[in-house]
Amino acid sequence: MRVRAVQLALALVIFVAASLLFLGFLHPWLMNWGSTLEEQATALPGDTGSPQGYLTRAITIAIPPNEVWPWLQAIGQDRAGFFSNDYLENLAGADIHNADTLHPEWQHRALGDKVPMSGGTERALAGDSTMLTVRILEPGKIIGDIPGRFVLQPIGDTGTRLLLRESRNIPERAGLGWLIWDPMHFVMEQRMLQGIKERAEGQPFVPRLVQTTAHVGWALAALGVLAVYVRRWRPWLVLPVGLALPSLLLTGDLNCAIAGFLAIGITVGGFLAFGWRWVAPWLIVSTCVAYVLLLAPDTYAAFGLIFLALSAVTAVASRRLSTELAPPPRRRRGARTRWEAAATST
Repeated sequence: MRVRAVQLALALVIFVAASLLFLGFLHPWLMNWGSTLEEQATALPGDTGSPQGYLTRAITIAIPPNEVWPWLQAIGQDRAGFFSNDYLENLAGADIHNADTLHPEWQHRALGDKVPMSGGTERALAGDSTMLTVRILEPGKIIGDIPGRFVLQPIGDTGTRLLLRESRNIPERAGLGWLIWDPMHFVMEQRMLQGIKERAEGQPFVPRLVQTTAHVGWALAALGVLAVYVRRWRPWLVLPVGLALPSLLLTGDLNCAIAGFLAIGITVGGFLAFGWRWVAPWLIVSTCVAYVLLLAPDTYAAFGLIFLALSAVTAVASRRLSTELAPPPRRRRGARTRWEAAATST
C-alpha cells in the first residue's frame, strides 16, 4: 500500500507540474502560435472589435499569395480536407482525407457557401453543426469561417504571410471549456497551417523516409498489443476493436483505426495486467501523450518514431531476459567440463 501511495503521489506531482507548465508557458504560446506581437495588435480586415479579442496564428510561405489562395478555396471535407491530423479527425468518424493535388471544381467559393467538416453519416445525424459558413470573402486576400478567418499578406514578390484569426469569445471556450478546447484546437490548426504551407510550396513537411519509418512504428505497436491480447486476454479484444472498427468502416482510414486500437488497448491492458496500480503509470503516460500532441510538429510521425524506439527496446530486453532465465544446457552423461578435463590432464 505504501508503494502504491508513493507511486500515485509521484504521478500526481508530475501531472500537476505538467499542468502548471502548460498554464504558465505553453498556453500563452499556443494561443498566438507563429504570429508576432505586431500582428497580434494589428486590426485585420473582418475584425469587429479590438484585436485583443482575437487570437492570431501565422505561418510564412515561400510563394506569392495568388499561389496559396487555391489551397484555401479547396478546404472542406468534400474537397481537399483540412490539411491537418486526419487520423485524429477520423477517430470521430469525420471521414476526412487530405489531398495533395488540386482539382478545378474546387476553385469556386461564394458568400454563404456551406463547408462540411465531416462525412455524410455525421452530417445526417448532426445537421448544421457539422457545417461552416463562408461569411467573409475577398478573393486572393481573405476568406472567413473556414474554420477561422484567413488573411493573406504579401512578403515582397515571392512570399506570403498567412494569418489565421479567430475570436476568443466562442461557446466552446465558455467556463472551463477552454482547458480542453484550446489545446485540442491548437493541435489541429497548427498542423493545418503547416499542411497548407507544404502543399503550396510543394515540399513535404515530414520527409518520406521519416513518414515510412513512422508507419512501421505504428504497425509494430499494434501487432505487439494484439499479440498480448490474443495470448492473455482474448475476450477483452472486443474493447479496443470496438473503437477501431467503426472508425475504419466509416472512414477507411487504417491509421486512425490503429490509433484508436492502441489508445484503448494500452489503457485496458494496463488495468488487466496491474489493476488499480495502473492508475499512476497511466496518468504519467497520458501526460506524456498530451505533451507530444502539443509540442511535436507532426504528431503522427512523432508517435510512430516513439513506438519504433519502444519496440526495439522491448525486443532487446525480452531477448536478454529470455537468455538469463533459460536453464543451463544439460550435460551428457560422462561428459566432462573444460576445467575438469584440464585438471585431469594436469
